[in-house]
Amino acid sequence: QGVTGVAIDTGMSGNVLVFTILLCIAACIVSGIAPALQSARTDLNDTLKQGSRGGSPGGRPQRIRGALVVAEVALALVAIIGAGLFAKSFQIARRINPGFDAHNVLVSHLYLSTAGYSVPDRKLFCQRLRDRLESQPGIAGVVYADMVPLGFDGGPWEPLQVEGYVKGLSENMQIYRNVVAPGFFGLLKIPLLDGRDFNEQDDLKSRPVMIVNQTFVRHFFGNAYPIGRRVHGWGQWFTVIGVVKDGKYHTPNEAPMPYFYVPFRQVYRADLAIAVYVRAAGDPNQALAALRREVRSMDGNVGVFDAMSLEEYIGASLFSQKVAASLLGALGAIALILAAVGLYSVMAYSITQRTQEIGIRMALGAQPRDVLGLVVRQGMGLTLAGLLAGVAAAVAVTRVAAGLLVNVSATDPLIFAGAALFLAAVALAASYIPALRATRIDPNVALHCQ
Repeated sequence: QGVTGVAIDTGMSGNVLVFTILLCIAACIVSGIAPALQSARTDLNDTLKQGSRGGSPGGRPQRIRGALVVAEVALALVAIIGAGLFAKSFQIARRINPGFDAHNVLVSHLYLSTAGYSVPDRKLFCQRLRDRLESQPGIAGVVYADMVPLGFDGGPWEPLQVEGYVKGLSENMQIYRNVVAPGFFGLLKIPLLDGRDFNEQDDLKSRPVMIVNQTFVRHFFGNAYPIGRRVHGWGQWFTVIGVVKDGKYHTPNEAPMPYFYVPFRQVYRADLAIAVYVRAAGDPNQALAALRREVRSMDGNVGVFDAMSLEEYIGASLFSQKVAASLLGALGAIALILAAVGLYSVMAYSITQRTQEIGIRMALGAQPRDVLGLVVRQGMGLTLAGLLAGVAAAVAVTRVAAGLLVNVSATDPLIFAGAALFLAAVALAASYIPALRATRIDPNVALHCQ
């Protein structure tokens, strides 16, 4: 089950399996058509003439094999560069400060509406649960809110009107927010920069209040002092009582955005969720037993769902980074192997076809190092063409995926250079082995192989 409570089916789909098998069969058939057509069009006289000229391979087949190697090298480079970019992006994203401390925090969801609780009863249930949990050993604090940052979902928002602010012609005033209980900022260690935190007196009987982040202040208030300013939402005017530090709310690579918080006791509605945060003295999973025990003792019909450490929960925001790095890494490894095998096969076949030519060269005085250089240059020439094509393709492809990268340039020179050098080294090894074998050709044997 996913962190948002939506079931994720990870079983194998029969339709997908059949489609994949048919796709593989179709690929094999298509791959075999070109060689079959080429063989059917072979001119026997041309073949005999080529053989009589020393066994050198025909120009067109050789060009086709060379073009396939170039394509394999180019695709391998694109996959390796993509894997490198997303792997670096994933590592950077893991180290980004989200603006709160998720260490030793357990998060879970309560669905009190399905147990028949009214809104006032839900508020009372949360308060009683908090009091009971905070009296348990090993629990440093408990708080509850409407949502959890950096999860799968985009998060709730509310259309606002800021007193004294004239919005732009097409400006979106739907500002993301969270409905939180007193102590939320303290438990998650979000710095309060100005004003005060929410307290238990911020309820339906008191004036509506809100706390905003730094970007909210800069965007809507400019240089004016924010405390005491009024903001309209939910059909009423709220007074800003505090300013907190900016954080990450949806994705690690998001730009700073206006964000605000309102008191749970004032704004909580029937359609809102309830997320419970428990800060433990040690492993947050050890607090799970206490949470379940206290909820069960209060009402056996209420369940605890999606309970996990907050560090694990916010890993959902890195899901696309992790999947992209893993898939591209696997594809890069496969493409690298195919490119190396393809280059080795072409070079080995070329040497077989040129056995008599190489024998004649060596009989006329060519040194083994000359033959070695000849074969390696041919292989590295194909590799260079593939690398140039791969770099051009990678630049085009990675720019499309640039929005998914976190603090990594889509044309990172170190990753491009590293991938190209690594692939060139593999290609050099794939060329060197057949080249080394070519230096061991006996001229007498080669001259009689015709």
